[in-house]
Amino acid sequence: MKTLIRIFKLTCLLAVGLFYLATGESNAQVKKMTTKDLTDESTAVLYGKCSKIKSEWNDKKDLIFTYVTIVPEEYLKGNLGSEAVILVPGGRVGDIIYEVSETPVFYEGEEVAAFIWTNPSGKNLVVGGYQGKMKIEKDSKTGKKMVVGMSLDDMEENAEGQGKTAPGQLKKVSLDDFTAKVKGYMKH
Repeated sequence: MKTLIRIFKLTCLLAVGLFYLATGESNAQVKKMTTKDLTDESTAVLYGKCSKIKSEWNDKKDLIFTYVTIVPEEYLKGNLGSEAVILVPGGRVGDIIYEVSETPVFYEGEEVAAFIWTNPSGKNLVVGGYQGKMKIEKDSKTGKKMVVGMSLDDMEENAEGQGKTAPGQLKKVSLDDFTAKVKGYMKH
Protein backbone atom coordinates (compact mmCIF):
# COMPACT_ATOMS: atom_id res chain seq x y z
CA MET A 1 0.00 0.00 0.00
CA LYS A 2 2.87 2.40 0.80
CA THR A 3 4.32 1.75 -2.65
CA LEU A 4 1.03 2.63 -4.32
CA ILE A 5 0.77 5.90 -2.36
CA ARG A 6 4.36 6.71 -3.21
CA ILE A 7 3.74 6.12 -6.95
CA PHE A 8 0.61 8.28 -6.76
CA LYS A 9 2.53 11.14 -5.10
CA LEU A 10 5.35 10.95 -7.64
CA THR A 11 2.85 10.92 -10.50
CA CYS A 12 1.10 14.00 -9.10
CA LEU A 13 4.43 15.77 -8.62
CA LEU A 14 5.46 14.94 -12.18
CA ALA A 15 2.10 16.16 -13.53
CA VAL A 16 2.40 19.47 -11.66
CA GLY A 17 5.99 19.90 -12.89
CA LEU A 18 4.96 19.26 -16.50
CA PHE A 19 2.07 21.70 -16.12
CA TYR A 20 4.44 24.49 -15.07
CA LEU A 21 6.86 23.70 -17.88
CA ALA A 22 4.07 23.71 -20.46
CA THR A 23 2.74 27.10 -19.38
CA GLY A 24 6.08 28.89 -19.78
CA GLU A 25 6.10 31.70 -22.28
CA SER A 26 7.35 30.90 -25.74
CA ASN A 27 7.83 33.70 -28.25
CA ALA A 28 8.92 33.18 -31.81
CA GLN A 29 11.23 35.79 -33.28
CA VAL A 30 9.96 37.70 -36.30
CA LYS A 31 12.14 40.31 -37.91
CA LYS A 32 10.42 43.71 -37.78
CA MET A 33 9.79 44.79 -41.37
CA THR A 34 8.65 48.12 -42.79
CA THR A 35 6.37 48.35 -45.80
CA LYS A 36 9.47 49.03 -47.91
CA ASP A 37 11.16 45.87 -46.57
CA LEU A 38 8.04 43.82 -47.31
CA THR A 39 7.83 45.28 -50.83
CA ASP A 40 11.51 44.59 -51.55
CA GLU A 41 11.26 40.95 -50.37
CA SER A 42 8.03 40.23 -52.28
CA THR A 43 7.54 38.60 -55.64
CA ALA A 44 4.04 40.11 -55.73
CA VAL A 45 2.11 42.73 -53.78
CA LEU A 46 -1.64 42.82 -54.22
CA TYR A 47 -4.90 43.86 -52.67
CA GLY A 48 -8.20 42.11 -53.10
CA LYS A 49 -10.80 39.88 -51.49
CA CYS A 50 -10.34 36.46 -49.87
CA SER A 51 -12.70 34.26 -51.83
CA LYS A 52 -11.84 30.82 -50.46
CA ILE A 53 -10.00 29.34 -47.48
CA LYS A 54 -9.28 25.62 -47.26
CA SER A 55 -7.18 23.78 -44.68
CA GLU A 56 -5.84 20.28 -45.24
CA TRP A 57 -3.25 17.80 -44.02
CA ASN A 58 0.07 17.42 -45.82
CA ASP A 59 0.94 14.06 -47.45
CA LYS A 60 2.46 12.68 -44.23
CA LYS A 61 -0.60 13.75 -42.20
CA ASP A 62 1.62 15.46 -39.62
CA LEU A 63 1.07 19.13 -40.56
CA ILE A 64 -1.92 21.22 -41.56
CA PHE A 65 -1.68 23.96 -44.18
CA THR A 66 -4.27 26.54 -45.19
CA TYR A 67 -4.71 27.55 -48.81
CA VAL A 68 -6.03 31.11 -49.11
CA THR A 69 -7.42 32.20 -52.47
CA ILE A 70 -7.44 35.94 -53.09
CA VAL A 71 -9.10 37.55 -56.09
CA PRO A 72 -6.87 40.57 -56.71
CA GLU A 73 -8.42 43.94 -57.33
CA GLU A 74 -4.97 45.22 -58.29
CA TYR A 75 -1.38 44.04 -58.35
CA LEU A 76 1.07 46.66 -57.13
CA LYS A 77 4.04 44.43 -57.91
CA GLY A 78 4.26 41.21 -59.94
CA ASN A 79 1.29 39.16 -61.10
CA LEU A 80 0.07 35.78 -59.86
CA GLY A 81 -2.94 35.62 -62.18
CA SER A 82 -6.67 36.14 -61.74
CA GLU A 83 -6.58 34.22 -58.44
CA ALA A 84 -3.62 34.14 -56.09
CA VAL A 85 -3.42 31.00 -53.93
CA ILE A 86 -1.31 31.56 -50.82
CA LEU A 87 -0.03 28.79 -48.55
CA VAL A 88 -0.17 29.53 -44.81
CA PRO A 89 1.16 27.06 -42.20
CA GLY A 90 -1.50 25.93 -39.73
CA GLY A 91 -5.25 25.67 -39.87
CA ARG A 92 -8.17 23.49 -38.85
CA VAL A 93 -9.20 20.12 -40.24
CA GLY A 94 -12.23 18.66 -38.50
CA ASP A 95 -11.67 18.91 -34.75
CA ILE A 96 -7.89 19.30 -35.08
CA ILE A 97 -6.41 22.82 -34.92
CA TYR A 98 -2.75 23.31 -35.79
CA GLU A 99 -1.53 26.81 -34.85
CA VAL A 100 1.74 28.36 -35.96
CA SER A 101 2.84 31.50 -34.14
CA GLU A 102 3.48 34.71 -36.04
CA THR A 103 1.50 33.59 -39.12
CA PRO A 104 -1.31 35.71 -40.53
CA VAL A 105 -4.93 34.65 -40.25
CA PHE A 106 -7.23 35.19 -43.23
CA TYR A 107 -11.03 35.19 -43.26
CA GLU A 108 -13.30 34.43 -46.20
CA GLY A 109 -14.86 37.63 -47.57
CA GLU A 110 -12.21 39.85 -45.99
CA GLU A 111 -10.43 42.49 -48.09
CA VAL A 112 -6.66 42.45 -47.65
CA ALA A 113 -3.36 43.77 -48.91
CA ALA A 114 -0.76 40.99 -49.07
CA PHE A 115 2.97 40.78 -49.66
CA ILE A 116 3.74 37.45 -51.34
CA TRP A 117 6.97 35.60 -52.05
CA THR A 118 7.00 32.66 -54.45
CA ASN A 119 9.50 30.07 -53.21
CA PRO A 120 11.62 27.92 -55.57
CA SER A 121 9.05 25.10 -55.46
CA GLY A 122 6.34 27.49 -56.69
CA LYS A 123 4.44 27.95 -53.41
CA ASN A 124 3.20 31.45 -52.63
CA LEU A 125 3.95 32.45 -49.02
CA VAL A 126 3.26 35.61 -47.02
CA VAL A 127 6.39 37.71 -46.47
CA GLY A 128 7.19 38.71 -42.88
CA GLY A 129 4.63 36.50 -41.15
CA TYR A 130 1.66 38.42 -39.76
CA GLN A 131 3.21 41.71 -40.99
CA GLY A 132 2.71 40.73 -44.63
CA LYS A 133 -1.09 40.65 -44.42
CA MET A 134 -3.00 43.88 -43.84
CA LYS A 135 -6.73 44.23 -43.54
CA ILE A 136 -8.60 46.75 -45.69
CA GLU A 137 -11.64 48.36 -44.11
CA LYS A 138 -13.93 51.23 -44.96
CA ASP A 139 -13.58 54.34 -42.78
CA SER A 140 -16.95 55.05 -41.15
CA LYS A 141 -16.52 58.84 -41.40
CA THR A 142 -15.06 59.30 -44.88
CA GLY A 143 -16.15 56.10 -46.65
CA LYS A 144 -12.58 55.68 -47.95
CA LYS A 145 -10.86 52.31 -47.96
CA MET A 146 -8.13 52.17 -45.31
CA VAL A 147 -5.23 49.73 -45.01
CA VAL A 148 -4.67 48.60 -41.41
CA GLY A 149 -1.43 46.97 -40.27
CA MET A 150 1.56 46.95 -37.95
CA SER A 151 4.10 47.45 -40.74
CA LEU A 152 2.72 50.79 -41.86
CA ASP A 153 5.06 52.61 -39.47
CA ASP A 154 7.02 54.00 -42.39
CA MET A 155 3.92 55.81 -43.68
CA GLU A 156 3.86 59.50 -42.78
CA GLU A 157 0.38 59.89 -41.28
CA ASN A 158 -2.32 57.85 -39.64
CA ALA A 159 -5.98 58.00 -40.72
CA GLU A 160 -6.59 61.27 -38.89
CA GLY A 161 -3.51 62.98 -40.31
CA GLN A 162 -1.99 63.18 -36.83
CA GLY A 163 1.46 61.79 -37.61
CA LYS A 164 2.70 58.38 -36.59
CA THR A 165 0.59 56.23 -34.29
CA ALA A 166 1.81 55.01 -30.91
CA PRO A 167 4.08 51.96 -30.88
CA GLY A 168 2.18 48.67 -30.88
CA GLN A 169 -1.01 50.21 -32.28
CA LEU A 170 -2.39 49.23 -35.65
CA LYS A 171 -1.66 51.95 -38.15
CA LYS A 172 -4.14 53.11 -40.81
CA VAL A 173 -3.50 54.78 -44.15
CA SER A 174 -5.78 55.32 -47.11
CA LEU A 175 -5.62 52.64 -49.78
CA ASP A 176 -4.61 55.34 -52.30
CA ASP A 177 -1.66 56.44 -50.15
CA PHE A 178 -0.66 52.83 -49.52
CA THR A 179 -0.76 52.04 -53.25
CA ALA A 180 1.31 55.11 -54.14
CA LYS A 181 3.87 54.36 -51.45
CA VAL A 182 4.36 50.70 -52.50
CA LYS A 183 4.66 51.67 -56.17
CA GLY A 184 7.17 54.38 -55.16
CA TYR A 185 9.35 51.83 -53.37
CA MET A 186 9.72 49.86 -56.59
CA LYS A 187 11.14 52.86 -58.45
CA HIS A 188 14.18 53.10 -56.15
